Amino acid sequence: MNKKRKAVRIAASIVAAIAIWLYVDTVRQPSVPMKVKNIPVEFYGESTTLADRGLMILSGYDTTIDLTLKGPRRQLWQIDKDDIRVVVDTGSITEAGTQSLTYQVVYPDGVAKNSISVDWASAYRVTVTVGELFSKTVPIRCEVTGTPKKNFYAEDPILDMDSLLLHGQRDDLVNVSYAKLTVDINGTDKSYENAVGFTLYDYNDIAINNDAIRPAAKLVQVKVPVKTTKEVPLEIIVRESAGSTLEQTKYTISPRSVTLAGEKEVLDGISAITLDTVYLQDISQSQTMYYEIIAPENTEIVSNIKNATVKFTVTGVMEKTFTVSRFLVERVKEGFTGQCVTESIQVTLRGLAAEINAITGEEIVAVIDFSSLSSAGEYTLPVNIVVSGYENVSAKGNYQVNVRLDTNGTIESERTGT
Repeated sequence: MNKKRKAVRIAASIVAAIAIWLYVDTVRQPSVPMKVKNIPVEFYGESTTLADRGLMILSGYDTTIDLTLKGPRRQLWQIDKDDIRVVVDTGSITEAGTQSLTYQVVYPDGVAKNSISVDWASAYRVTVTVGELFSKTVPIRCEVTGTPKKNFYAEDPILDMDSLLLHGQRDDLVNVSYAKLTVDINGTDKSYENAVGFTLYDYNDIAINNDAIRPAAKLVQVKVPVKTTKEVPLEIIVRESAGSTLEQTKYTISPRSVTLAGEKEVLDGISAITLDTVYLQDISQSQTMYYEIIAPENTEIVSNIKNATVKFTVTGVMEKTFTVSRFLVERVKEGFTGQCVTESIQVTLRGLAAEINAITGEEIVAVIDFSSLSSAGEYTLPVNIVVSGYENVSAKGNYQVNVRLDTNGTIESERTGT
C-alpha cells in the first residue's frame, strides 16, 4: 500500500511540475538567451545614395557581428538564425574618411520585435573607411574548356552581359584589363547554362585578387549551346477521297530528307518535316509543287538546301462536269417546310475514268441540310453531292444553293390563295 501511495505522490509531483513549467512558459513568458554568430553587415544605400555622392566603402564592408538575443522562448523558437540581419544605413555618410556607424538588427517577418532585445553584441558600432569612388568598365571573356560527347559540338558562349562595371579607388582599378570566367563542357551532350563567377586580370594576364575592387555584379549568366545533327525525312500529309486515292496517285519528294542541327532534346522530338497537306482531289494528272523547307523551331538546316519539289502523277482518273437539278431537302425543323430555290447547278465529278464515263447525270443528287435554320426566310446553304452506285467518284470543289424556309401556315395560305 505504501508503495502505491508513493507512486501516486511521485506522479502527482511530476504533473504539478509540468503544470508550473507550462504556466511560467506560456503565461509569465520569462526571457531566455539565444546566441547568433557571424552575422554579415549589410550596407543599405551603398550602391545608390553613397555612390551618387561619389563615395564608396573601402574597408569594413566585410564586418560580422555576434549577438546574444533575449526574449520569450516561444518567440526565439520562431526565428531562423540565418534570417537575422544587421543593416547599416549609409545615408549619413557625406565625406571620405573613417566613419563609425550604428546598425539595426532586422528580424524575420512575423516575429514580435518589441519582445526581443539585444542582451550583448560583439560590437555596437561598425567602423568603415570611406574613400572617393572611381568606376571602370572592362570586357568579359568566357573560356570554354573540354569537348562534348562524340557527334556533338559546342557553339560560341552566350553571356547576359559583355562588360562589367567595377567600383574602387583609382589605383586599384587602373591595372584591371578584363574579367574572365571558365566553363567546362567536357563529355556532355547537353547545353551548359548557369550563373558563373569570374576573376579579374591585369594587362599581363595575371589574376587580380583585390577585395577593394567592387564589381556591380558577382555572377554572369552563361549559356554554351551544345548541339548535334539529325537527318529527318520530308513529308506531305495526303487527304484521299473517292476516286482520288494513292492507288491512282504517285508522288516523289526531292530532296527526300535534310540534316538538322540543334540541341539533342529538341531533335529527339522531331521525326519529320511536313511540307504541306495535299488533297488528292485537287491534283491534276501531272503536277509539280514547290515548297520552302522551314526548319522546326530552335533548329537549323545544315546545308544550302532550302527548297523542296513534290511531283505528282495521276493515272486512270478523269473529270467531267454535269448539270444537277435533283435536290433533296433534309433535317427541316418541325413546323417548317424547306425548299430549294436554285433550279440547277454545274458540278464537276472526279474519279476512275470507267465510272465517270458511265454516269448519265440521273445518279447525282444535291443534298441540302436545313438543320441550321430556325426562322422563316431565304438563305444560301452548302450542298453535299451524292453519286449513287459509284464508289470511286466524288464531287470536286464546294457548292451552294439558294433555299427558302417557310412555316407550315405560310405554305397552306399560299395553296388556298388567302
